[in-house]
Amino acid sequence: MSVRTQVLKSAEELVKSKPFDQITFAEIAKMAGVHWTAVRRHFGDKQGLRSWLAERQSDNNGPLADTRTRILEAAAKVFAEQGYATASLEKAAAEAGMTKGAVYWHFSSKQDLFLAIMERNLIQQNRQLPVQIEDLLEADDPESALYAWLKSQFDCLEAGDGGPQLFLEFITSSREPEVRHKLQAMFGQSLEALGGFLAQMQQKGYIAQGLDPQSLGIMVDALMKGIVIEWLIDPVSCQLEPLLQTAAKVLWRGLAPGK
Repeated sequence: MSVRTQVLKSAEELVKSKPFDQITFAEIAKMAGVHWTAVRRHFGDKQGLRSWLAERQSDNNGPLADTRTRILEAAAKVFAEQGYATASLEKAAAEAGMTKGAVYWHFSSKQDLFLAIMERNLIQQNRQLPVQIEDLLEADDPESALYAWLKSQFDCLEAGDGGPQLFLEFITSSREPEVRHKLQAMFGQSLEALGGFLAQMQQKGYIAQGLDPQSLGIMVDALMKGIVIEWLIDPVSCQLEPLLQTAAKVLWRGLAPGK
C-alpha cells in the first residue's frame, strides 16, 4: 500500500468518528504510521486538509456536526429570515446555541460568514451540476428535460425562501475590494468548472461544435441571474412558466448538435 493510500484511508476512518475541524495532521499520521509531514504533503495546508475532510464528512451524512458547520447552518437561517443588513454574528451564535466568541473563532466578520455560506452552496452546486447536465443531455426529450431543470432551479423564487434577495442585498451592499476579489475567485472557479464539463459534453457529441464551452457556461449563468433580477423587480409581469419554457427552447435549439 502506497503512503498516499495509507494517509487517505486513515483520514477517511477518522472522519467517520470525529468532527473534521478537530482532526489534525498528527492524528492522521499516527494512524497511517507515517510522519506528519507526509500527511501535509498530500493535503497541503491546514485549510486544504479541513476542506477535504469536510467534504468526506458531508458525503457520509453522519450525525457529526462540527462547530463550523453548525454555525453556517444557523447563520444561513438567520440571514434568510432577517436579511443581510439585520443579521449579525451575535444572532448567528444565538441560533447555533454558542457564544459569540465561538463564532468569531471561525469567522472574522459578518461578510466573512456570508461568503462562507455562499462558498458552501457553490461547492454543493458544483458537485451536483455535472450529473444533472449529463442526465439532461442524455434524456429522450432534452428540451423538456432542460425546462424541468430550469424550473427546479427557480422553485426558490415562488417558494419565497429569500435566497435570491439575500444574494443581491449582499452584492449591492458590499463594495470592499477584498470581498469583490473573493467573489471573483469563487464564481470564477465555478464557471471554469462548468465550462470544463460542457467541453467534455461537447466532445461526446451532446453539444453543437463551434460553441465555446467557457462562454456558453457564462451565458447560461448570466441568463439565470438575469431571470432572478427580472422576477424580483416585477414578479407579476415575469411569469416563470412561459419564460422558462421559452428559455429552454432557445437554449436547446442553440445547443443541440447538428443545428
